[in-house]
Amino acid sequence: MTENLILLAVFTAVLLATFSIFTVVAQRRDVERNIESSNKSKRARANDALLATGNEKLRYYLDVVANQGPNSVRMRLVRAGYYDKSAVLRFNLIRFVSVAVVFTVMQVGLPQVLPTLSRNLTLILSLCLAGIAFIGCSFVLEKMGNKRLREYRKIFPDLLDLLLVCVDSGLSIDAAFDRVTREFLNTVPDFGMQLSIVNLEIRAGRPMHEALYNLSDRIAVEEARNLAILFRQSEELGSSVSKTLRTFANEMRQLRIIKAEEKANTLPVRMLFPMAFFMFPVSLIIVLVPIMISLISLLQQMAPG
Repeated sequence: MTENLILLAVFTAVLLATFSIFTVVAQRRDVERNIESSNKSKRARANDALLATGNEKLRYYLDVVANQGPNSVRMRLVRAGYYDKSAVLRFNLIRFVSVAVVFTVMQVGLPQVLPTLSRNLTLILSLCLAGIAFIGCSFVLEKMGNKRLREYRKIFPDLLDLLLVCVDSGLSIDAAFDRVTREFLNTVPDFGMQLSIVNLEIRAGRPMHEALYNLSDRIAVEEARNLAILFRQSEELGSSVSKTLRTFANEMRQLRIIKAEEKANTLPVRMLFPMAFFMFPVSLIIVLVPIMISLISLLQQMAPG
């Protein structure tokens, strides 16, 4: 009887512990689900605000594109992905701080490292290095802009695939572009910003091919211009947009494979110089050192006395 009571108590305790664990896990899943749904709703509201004409970032971007030159600081900051009005102030502040730090370090460090340098030469070297730091900030900004343009070229085939999926599912090309724009705003906000401009142009009544022409001018992607030409030909000839997208998407995939093969074929040539400068001397040392040791020991044994 006592054994049965013990077994029943153990069974009840295990059952209660299991029920408690499952309850805690279920509550945690509910909390995570609620948080995820809240984040999705926030992102959706942010996307709606971005697609609205009153968005400050979008307004600032269009103002810079319309009024600034291609080599201006504002345009380079926008090209690098900084759509804030205060970006110019922050960039100038970073340049000033960089120049001040380099100049101060050189003024303090050069007399410690090279005591024989005169004060005038130290000042000249500090000014030269500070000027290099000033130019280097602009160089880094330019590299960031070029990197973002390369990312746009890599992302563009994914845009075509998503557009093709949406069009095949029954959406019109305008609705498909709107849906894809909202998706890219969640995943790649900078590219989504460019697509939202295209979307606003389409809503304003501009034809699709003209909006894509403008997109190709902004992001410097030749494939966007080719797609605009295909859309224009499709509208003039009355052909299917879905077939046009499918054909162009296949061409883009083949082009991506060709570019990957080109990079793979250039790898042996690129690896030749690092191997020649780093691996070959080490291999030569490994081969020659034992021989040299043997020769030195042999010559020492043959020496008189």
